[in-house]
Amino acid sequence: MSLQHEPIQHTPVRAPALRHTGFRVTEWALGIVGGIATFLGLFILYGADDQYVGLGGDLSWRVGDLDAAWGYGLLAGGLVALLVTLGLVLRDHRVEHEPGGMRESGWSDVIAHAVVFTIVNGFLWAQDIALGDGANYAYWVTIPWGIGLAIHVVAQYRASRESRASRAGPAPTATE
Repeated sequence: MSLQHEPIQHTPVRAPALRHTGFRVTEWALGIVGGIATFLGLFILYGADDQYVGLGGDLSWRVGDLDAAWGYGLLAGGLVALLVTLGLVLRDHRVEHEPGGMRESGWSDVIAHAVVFTIVNGFLWAQDIALGDGANYAYWVTIPWGIGLAIHVVAQYRASRESRASRAGPAPTATE
């Protein structure tokens, strides 16, 4: 008797996989530089003339001595860097669901919502405080929008948990 072995055929299994799960150095660096540049631009534009900006000592400048173009330039450059960071983050939070196909992860929507919330509310608070009367109106935007953002996070968390549970299949039952 001779034993004949048939070749084993392997079929590749494609499970949904996250392409990228964390932030890269590029995203961190652009986000930090963009945030600092945006803050400095707002500080130069809305800060009091007798305040100083800089690292201290010879590397400090009086806000009143700086041209407004520096403020606008830093503000525009910072916002561009933040938008590029947002684009990189959203691009990396795509999930593969079919061979050759991509779909957006629901978490990328939450991240986009949080970034827009931070940028808009940061501008509103900076403007509100720069007017000199303290906080007059910015909280009327921040509080309800923050509640909406929290609801968005909770809804996405529940949806992703249900999605994982449905992909895992039903729990095995004990049969006699």
